[in-house]
Amino acid sequence: MANKKERKGKKVKKKTVRVKKNKFYKVVDDKVERLGKDCSKCGQGVKMGAHKEKSGKTRYACGRCGLTIWE
Repeated sequence: MANKKERKGKKVKKKTVRVKKNKFYKVVDDKVERLGKDCSKCGQGVKMGAHKEKSGKTRYACGRCGLTIWE
């Protein structure tokens, strides 16, 4: 129970980081183009997150179904 003394004091709040929407869309001749990969299992509209690895490869992961693709 010695940990209670360490926890006392002000709580540190994490600052929320807003997502930059210009990373996901591109405007070409008055049309909006979606950037990024769509999930092949879930279909159009479900985007895959891109994660760069130290080896130089990119790992695409779907947050909905869990599909992972290495490129």
